[in-house]
Amino acid sequence: MTVLDQDLVPLLSRSFMRDPYPTLAALRSTHAAVPVENGGFRMWVITRYEDARTLLADSTLHRDLIKHRHEVVGQNLIDAGRKPKLPRELRRSMLDQDGADHRRMRAVVARHFTPSRLAKHRPRIEQVAGELLDRLPVREPVDIIDAYARPLSAICLSEMLGVPEGSRSEFPVWETAILTAPTKAEVEDAGRGMRSFAEEMIALKRAEPADDLFTTVVEAASDGALNDAELISMVTLLLIAGLEPASAIGSGIRVLLGHPGELERLRADPKLISACVEEVLRFETPFRMLTPRYLDHPLELNGATIPAGELLLISTGAANRDPVQFDHPDRFDITRDTSKHLGFSHGRHRCLGAELGRLETAVGLSTLFARFPEIRLAATDDEIRWRPGMFMRRLDSLPVVVG
Repeated sequence: MTVLDQDLVPLLSRSFMRDPYPTLAALRSTHAAVPVENGGFRMWVITRYEDARTLLADSTLHRDLIKHRHEVVGQNLIDAGRKPKLPRELRRSMLDQDGADHRRMRAVVARHFTPSRLAKHRPRIEQVAGELLDRLPVREPVDIIDAYARPLSAICLSEMLGVPEGSRSEFPVWETAILTAPTKAEVEDAGRGMRSFAEEMIALKRAEPADDLFTTVVEAASDGALNDAELISMVTLLLIAGLEPASAIGSGIRVLLGHPGELERLRADPKLISACVEEVLRFETPFRMLTPRYLDHPLELNGATIPAGELLLISTGAANRDPVQFDHPDRFDITRDTSKHLGFSHGRHRCLGAELGRLETAVGLSTLFARFPEIRLAATDDEIRWRPGMFMRRLDSLPVVVG
């Protein structure tokens, strides 16, 4: 039997947004591959750790969906009315490329993300975190996502990329909409806004080059390392991916406040912060699903056959809670061995900014909990809001009281 013989499994529901793990666990225990609908396309969710890790390292799977667009649309499109139309220039980044093209584009920015280079940013990240915490109201509810996690990532990213102070307010809004907006129109509007913003940044760096990452990318394009569409996509990717530490910081705050015993262990031994960050990334992986891979050959997974021409969604959120890989995976434990978690993906498309994400999350969490030992949640789990969408596991707001 092939998975084409199965009905599409409905996943996107309010309960799934609030807590996807019971559903993902049920799918993981019964199906090696599960057909779902996303954005008007049929896609197959992979939930088991070993399958996920193996497929992420499989060079025969393709990320370049534009190259295979005729096959993808012809075989997998089931509801054209739900298919968002993002500008093509936003879909030619290194995440959307395979083989030599992927390596060429990754090489343009890789030197900016080495641990030694990123370590130089730590003092400034700590300074920004402290300044944001200085502004928090004391002993009254505040949305820690809006007041702290998001601006911390946005400010630090903007300075690293070279986004002027007066141009930093809108791109985080577009980023959130592209990844998690509930309607097709909102996604498309945000895509157009992000493309225009990328073009503005490119024009700015051509006219006024500086010691920043955007200038590096623009100069690489001038030297022939990137074409025009790739340049816009690269700028957009840096804007979108660079904001992801906010998701981990927000989830980390929620999880630690919800597990006071683990928070006390961290406070008793601040050196556990690195292990804590890894456990946050395993326990509340920022991506429920990674963006699709294209399969140009049949795939056998534990008795299920996925035909050639299908799209795969690898669920790192499910894989990181697989009991075959992690003992008691639904227990948050900052001293567990998380060395093989998939929070930053795996293989050739493993997140290039992983070390930056770790650094910002560690600083964001440690600075907050050191400053406010009496911080507490100001909402129940049922009241806490999550952003919609198949891919991201992202808090929309998180009310807390600090003091």
